[in-house]
Amino acid sequence: MATETRSRSSSDGTTGELLAVAATILLASAPALFALYVIFDTFSPTGQTASLLDYATTTMSGAIIFAVLWFGLVLFAYWPSLAEAWNDR
Repeated sequence: MATETRSRSSSDGTTGELLAVAATILLASAPALFALYVIFDTFSPTGQTASLLDYATTTMSGAIIFAVLWFGLVLFAYWPSLAEAWNDR
């Protein structure tokens, strides 16, 4: 008596779709990542008495707000696609 076993391989495209959605989220988040990069790049621990958290929330609060709102917008737009690709894998 033979039993039929079915193995799922990544050749059906679901893994590729998952990677494509994840890469799209990363690419769409580039402006938010750039805003965070600007915060880290302009912070100078030797020239200031404020910590990185104080610097980010006071001097660069606009960049933080932009990064959080933009990333939230990107996740809102692409999360259903990511969840569907994850469930189909």
